Amino acid sequence: MHMPHSCKALVLHCIDFRFGKAIKKYLESQNLLGDVDIVSVAGAVKDLVEPKIPADAKFIMRQIVISSSLHHISQVILLNHTDCGAYGGRAAFSSDNEEFERHSHDLQTAKTAILAEFPSLDVIKILARLNKNGEITFETII
Repeated sequence: MHMPHSCKALVLHCIDFRFGKAIKKYLESQNLLGDVDIVSVAGAVKDLVEPKIPADAKFIMRQIVISSSLHHISQVILLNHTDCGAYGGRAAFSSDNEEFERHSHDLQTAKTAILAEFPSLDVIKILARLNKNGEITFETII
């Protein structure tokens, strides 16, 4: 007999290998590891708000549909990171603040798009910052 199973959230993050261990540690610190569906796509949120092809955004939304219908999620956690190749890396921005503002804007645009389709979900925006010394910190964007 098949028993229904559910988890708390879907996490959407970039494929960048530099963040793998830190993301796992972050999810553990939030008591989420093992209680989330994880979608890892190059560019992550950028593929939703500024897709190179429309199918990219549809793919991400489809993952949310599947996670919602199969696993009854209550949250979507959008996790972008600094120095992201999809954005041209850190060098594409004139300052750390400009890079932060772009990620904040895209995270909010993605949140708005998700809430338009899934108004009952709680959408959380996180920016992982790769500091000059290689340390990674996670910041919730309000």
